[in-house]
Amino acid sequence: MSAGAVAVGSLPWGAFWVWLRNATVWGRSWKTSLVGTVGEPLFYFLGLGYGLGTLIPEVGGQPYLHFVAPGLMLSSVMQSTTIESTYSTLTKMEHQKVFASMVLAPLSFPDVVLGEILWAVTKGLLSGTTVLLLALLFGAGRPWPGVLGIGLLLLAGFVFASMGMIVTSIARSYDFFNYYFTLFITPMFFFSGIFYPVASLGPWVEAVAWCFPLTHLVTISRALMGGGAGAALWADVLWLLVFGGVCFALAMRRMSRRFMG
Repeated sequence: MSAGAVAVGSLPWGAFWVWLRNATVWGRSWKTSLVGTVGEPLFYFLGLGYGLGTLIPEVGGQPYLHFVAPGLMLSSVMQSTTIESTYSTLTKMEHQKVFASMVLAPLSFPDVVLGEILWAVTKGLLSGTTVLLLALLFGAGRPWPGVLGIGLLLLAGFVFASMGMIVTSIARSYDFFNYYFTLFITPMFFFSGIFYPVASLGPWVEAVAWCFPLTHLVTISRALMGGGAGAALWADVLWLLVFGGVCFALAMRRMSRRFMG
C-alpha cells in the first residue's frame, strides 16, 4: 500500500498521531505551560470576577461573579485556542518545519491541520475547565446543567481554532497576528456581553455583537450556569455549528493551499 493511500485512508487516526505528538511535546514542559494555560484564566476569574464583584454587587438581578463567570470561561477558551492556532502553528509550520517533516510520514496535510485544530481545542478545554471548576466551587454556577458547559467548551475551541487557522494561512510573520488580536479578538472580548449586557450598549453595537461567535457562546454558557437552559438556545447552537463548519472548511482549504503552494 502506498504512503498516499495510507494517508487518505487513515485521516482520523493520522490527526490523532499529530495530536499525540503535540501532547507529548507539551508534556515535557507541562509545568511551565500550565502556568499560562491555567494561571491566566485563574487570575481573570479572581480579579475580574471575584474582585470586581465586590464593587459591582449585582447585574441583571444576580451577583456580578455569577454574571461574569460564564463569559470568562468562554473567553479563556478563545484566548488559549487562538494563541495555539496562530503563533504556535506558524512556528511549527514555518520556523521549526514540523509540518514538512510530518507529511514525509504516511500523513496527508489535512491530517496535520486537523490534528493541530484538535490540539488547540484541547488547550482551550484546559483553560475553560479551570474557570468552570472555579465557578462551581465559588457557587457561581449550578452543577446541573452547568456541567454541560464541557461540551460548549469543545464547540468554542473548534470555532476559534478554525478561525485562527484561517488567519495563520495568510500570515507571513508574527506581526500579522497583531491585526487579528487588536481588531477582532479584543473587541470581541469586550463587546460580547461578558462584563455587561449587550443590550445596554445600544442597538447598533448589539447588532455588531450578534455577529461575534463569542456572544452566542456567552449566551448559552450563562443559561447553562444559571440553570435556565431552554429551547431558544438551539438557535445560538445552530449559528455556531454553521459558522464553525464554514470556518473549518475554509481553514482546511486555505492551509493546504498555502503549504502546497
